[in-house]
Amino acid sequence: MSVLRLNVLGPPEVSHDGRRLTFGLRKAQALLLYLAVEGGLHPRSKLAALLWPDSEPHAARKALRNALTLLRRLLADRDPSAPAHGHLLRQQELLGLDPQAQQALDLEVVQQAYHQAQQLSTLPSQEQRAALVSQVQHALALVRGPFLEGFWLREETGFDAWVQQQQQQWQVRLQLLFERLSSFQESGGELESACLTLTRWLALDALSEEAYRRLMRVHLALGDASAAWQVYATCRAHLAEELGVKPSADTLALAEHIRATAARRGSPAARPSTTAENQPPSALVAPLVGRQASFTQLVGRYQQARGGQPQAVLVVGEAGIGKTRLAREFVAWAQAQGAEVLSGQAFEMGGRLPYQPLVEALRPRLEAENAPEDLLDDVWLAELSRLLPELRVRYPDLPAAREDELAGKGRLFEAVARLVDALARRAPLVLLLDDLHWVDEASLDLLRFLGRYWKGHGTRVLLVGTVCREELELHPQLATQLFDLGRDLPVKQVVLQPLSQAESLQLLEAITGEAEHGSSRGGERSEDGSARPATARPGAEPSPELERPLVALGDFLFAHTGGQPLYLLETLKLLRDRQWLVPRLGADGTWRLEPVRDMAAAVAQEQSRDLPRDIEHTRYMFPVPVPGPLSSDRVSDPAGQRAFSHRLLAQEPVKMSGGTVHIVDSRNFPAASTIAAALVEVEPGAMRELHWHPTNDEWQYYIAGSGRMTVFASEGKARTFDYQAGDVGYVPLAMGHYIENTGDTMLRFLELFKSPRFADVSLNQWMALTPPELVQAHLNLTPTVMGALRKQKRPIV
Repeated sequence: MSVLRLNVLGPPEVSHDGRRLTFGLRKAQALLLYLAVEGGLHPRSKLAALLWPDSEPHAARKALRNALTLLRRLLADRDPSAPAHGHLLRQQELLGLDPQAQQALDLEVVQQAYHQAQQLSTLPSQEQRAALVSQVQHALALVRGPFLEGFWLREETGFDAWVQQQQQQWQVRLQLLFERLSSFQESGGELESACLTLTRWLALDALSEEAYRRLMRVHLALGDASAAWQVYATCRAHLAEELGVKPSADTLALAEHIRATAARRGSPAARPSTTAENQPPSALVAPLVGRQASFTQLVGRYQQARGGQPQAVLVVGEAGIGKTRLAREFVAWAQAQGAEVLSGQAFEMGGRLPYQPLVEALRPRLEAENAPEDLLDDVWLAELSRLLPELRVRYPDLPAAREDELAGKGRLFEAVARLVDALARRAPLVLLLDDLHWVDEASLDLLRFLGRYWKGHGTRVLLVGTVCREELELHPQLATQLFDLGRDLPVKQVVLQPLSQAESLQLLEAITGEAEHGSSRGGERSEDGSARPATARPGAEPSPELERPLVALGDFLFAHTGGQPLYLLETLKLLRDRQWLVPRLGADGTWRLEPVRDMAAAVAQEQSRDLPRDIEHTRYMFPVPVPGPLSSDRVSDPAGQRAFSHRLLAQEPVKMSGGTVHIVDSRNFPAASTIAAALVEVEPGAMRELHWHPTNDEWQYYIAGSGRMTVFASEGKARTFDYQAGDVGYVPLAMGHYIENTGDTMLRFLELFKSPRFADVSLNQWMALTPPELVQAHLNLTPTVMGALRKQKRPIV
């Protein structure tokens, strides 16, 4: 039997056997729509009175028979073996649609999603959330407007009253679906999707202040204060025109927050867009993909902190995985919710500058404060001037700070704690510290103090730190210090993983612009579980012309980048530079990248090409002059000579199959503010892998065994040296080198640096973390060599 499809959310559409039906009698169409929506069987007298209330009973019954005749003809099945009038069911005086016949009604899909949304708890699991989002997206994709939009009989019939009642009922249900979906998208960091959902919600209900406020916050989180203000202006105009009222107090407060944010920024700058009048954008703009669960965890911690339960979150992952991107997207969202945001960043040389990331976070906030004395009393501003000496320029009458070092440190810590608490009393506060793995010891001490203070005072603060996983693995003591914050604050670790194959394709769709035309973000899955691009319209089959190159490109990118976001974007840039991806301007004025070649074939062709061998000019090393005598670097200590000791061999080493490494620097020996060292033990047949040091020259002292070191300079120059116990070696800053054990006993030597931190860069890891296409193109390496590269650093191999 042929399928009868009825779409009633919007102007009514009826199709049968794949053919769009047109009705010679409007009331025949109304009859069919009523029977489909209401279901069940209905007395003929009731139907006649519903559609022809002004006619005599016999005339109304006759008109009903004429309408039924038309419906039977329209619904006649082309298959002669099918039962006649299969969709219409008649039982004596009762009429209805046969529930056993094949029919599809958009309301049923929406109703199922509505029931699921009602039953789901307020804190669903990630799996429940993903399933509901998919179901609601599918249901809302069927919505084209209000129930039976524009369809009336205009005769004051019972049918028109029924339509009005149904419109109100389905309006409420659709509002709940839009509310749930936009809430999930917003809390999951899918701000572009939330913006589209909220825009559709307002198209359905132009007087919903809740939808206006959400859209204002989303635009603000996206960095577009101008768009947020325009939404407010539209809300104010609609409320005045339709209801004669002003926006609520909550809406007015949010509008004032938008105005203040735009004033602080100087101009309501929007995010980069892929739309341009004449030229394609120079940068690839990618949305946040595959981080919904992580973003939701951050939002949950923020909600707890806003309720007076201070929290800490460490975002952990490998370099380039998107830690900073996630954290900055989150703080932008939090700021749009009205939160105070302080941001600081530690850097690799920051160990020489105590409290550097916290100074960076506090300084711009106090500079923007009209009256800091409203936040802190003069005595605490005086203590804070230890970190921010410009306060004494602004307030020359501040009392002198305590001279006692220990007491002064305690008062400084309390001054910072009081400042943060005062700011958090005005609004929930988010403190973002980026690259926390490079934080100095003094800042760690201050953070531990702040944690205890916040807990004791119920300060509304959320501490968010980003941490590189490799640094934690190489420095377990640092990991212990960071997680020691959990003694006073609940510390949540959010670990970021590479994107899945489906998420990589979703990111690709967003960059190429194809996701805008899809039925859902991220597309759908085929029966074998592979990712498929989003289709051109809900319910349509994917276009083979579109699907094949896009999926092939997605497979290529995932295979070559492993789903690592940084590598994926860098590879796309490389493909664009090689004209394998070409920007094209769509009919809607949006620039999209389109693949013009088969990626697998193009890569095979590149690998088989005989590249020139004289590529030494592409490898740059920067030698420096040999430093002068050590006496020229000696600095006298005005406090006299002081002795410190550190039991290097007592600490846990970094163990590998070919030996061990003990590392000591200011992170595990605070007195070592100007020296870092490593005790390296290399077993026979092993070697200290090829690496370089980015912070300072390296001095070596060979304790036992014999070894051979090769050092690489620029312009293809290299030198090899043999060493034995008692020898001293030297490697200039940033020169690559490796050291082999050439004997049959353990090779033991010290690496020493005039630096507070030990830092080295593994060539193997550096190449593995660089987009493979770039490495292969510049170094002419075979796939076998590329496959052997390791993303994890192993100092001894």
